[in-house]
Amino acid sequence: MVIPADTQRSDGSGQRLCEMINSPVPILFISRSENLTFNEEILKLAGKPFVVIDFIENGWLWDGKGADAETLVVRQNTAQFGDVCKNGWERLDEFLAQNKPLKYFKRELLKKDASDWLLPIEYPNWNNSVHVEQKAEFNARPIDVLYFWGKSHEGRVQLHGEIWKNSSKSGYAVCDNLYYFNEFMKEEKGRKWVSLWIPHYGRVEIQNILSINGMSKLSVSMPGAGIKCFRSTCESPVNSVMVMQKNDLAWTYNWDDSNCILVEPGKEIQGIEEALQDEHLYEVYLEGVKIAEKYRVDNYIKEYLLKKINEVL
Repeated sequence: MVIPADTQRSDGSGQRLCEMINSPVPILFISRSENLTFNEEILKLAGKPFVVIDFIENGWLWDGKGADAETLVVRQNTAQFGDVCKNGWERLDEFLAQNKPLKYFKRELLKKDASDWLLPIEYPNWNNSVHVEQKAEFNARPIDVLYFWGKSHEGRVQLHGEIWKNSSKSGYAVCDNLYYFNEFMKEEKGRKWVSLWIPHYGRVEIQNILSINGMSKLSVSMPGAGIKCFRSTCESPVNSVMVMQKNDLAWTYNWDDSNCILVEPGKEIQGIEEALQDEHLYEVYLEGVKIAEKYRVDNYIKEYLLKKINEVL
């Protein structure tokens, strides 16, 4: 049984994941809702075992950096995140203070706060397994970098500008319109970068994007309304090498220099250019694809979520 905390709003992909878990105990699912409409069904959990899955996004201004940074854990410090949890959270706070869950899975979880009780969670990989290329195939990919993004973080807009700015110095061609892509590939010679703004009102099938992703050596995942986003686990690393900003979050499966390209915030272009010269880039690709496979939804549920829930029963 899955009980969303809010009767009016819920993260659709996160709730879909919860409903697939077949958990032996109920799941209380919490996602971002500035004005929470408390779900009275939650009261049925009083005095009973249950787990929390929390997908709250802290907004693009929260980077989790600094000694004072905290993980938002409902019932402990909700009031300190008033820009995210503005109204209606008092009853949920009170309920969880009186009824501690068996486990608390948290999306925006700082490493320093992770424990056997407070555990990381991310979006699963909804895609089927992909063909893993041989080294010669990978090295022959025609696109250096793919960056596809929506405007949920100002850093995403800034990077798009930096890609264009750097093109005049580095000499690569840029495609920034999905509808120009086919002709771009035919007409442009030399190095190619693709940076696509795809707003929520102009989304296309993800398989169309992943086909371009599979033609690209690198795929950029920038923070959005949360540091963790779809790109982080179920898009960029599926069939390319993910480029991601360094962060202080706990992940189910750790992203490090062996399986992705980690760059300093604000130095994405420098990190990308260096990665393209790395003679071990193919090996990074192989390790990243392995992590993406671990995140594939059936594997993620069976090998991680259910194991963690069952170990306290």
